Amino acid sequence: MTVKIIARDTKIAPAIEKNIEKKLTTHLKKYKQYQDDAIIVTVKVSESKSFTRVDVDMPYLHYHIHAETTTPDGVLTGIDKCVDILERQIEKYKTRMHKTKFKGRIVQPLSEDVGNDDENETEHRIIKVEHFELKPMSVDEAILQMEVLDNKFLVFHSTETESISVIYKRDDGNIGLIEP
Repeated sequence: MTVKIIARDTKIAPAIEKNIEKKLTTHLKKYKQYQDDAIIVTVKVSESKSFTRVDVDMPYLHYHIHAETTTPDGVLTGIDKCVDILERQIEKYKTRMHKTKFKGRIVQPLSEDVGNDDENETEHRIIKVEHFELKPMSVDEAILQMEVLDNKFLVFHSTETESISVIYKRDDGNIGLIEP
């Protein structure tokens, strides 16, 4: 496992970098996948005023897991909180993967109840950009990934249609699928 540390608006001492790497490898060594040196875990650290923000991105099997925290107590406390979040997500993923039977799932098609509201047009600006690798997966795997990450939507490469698709949680609790 390789730990890549990116510091924004701050400098991280080499001793703290070693502690970060040690904490991540110690806590994640029980997951056999992370004994491989090809795995890259990205840690982003930024400071603003009296708070430290820590973001950790890592792959698990062929899924993407993310944890973030903001703390006034420093980088190492933020890493501890992120490791706890990552471990919960991995355990949640493993449990759901074992309990879920993909064949029994039904995905409702997107209904045409989306309205167009041109009256309240406001100028929007992009405040965050995320880059991620699209991995081929079935709709059922995408639903599981969305639930594990606790996201409201997920963009994925569908193995059934060989195209980019989007699944999302609807307000009524069901799941919608957008296919091009």
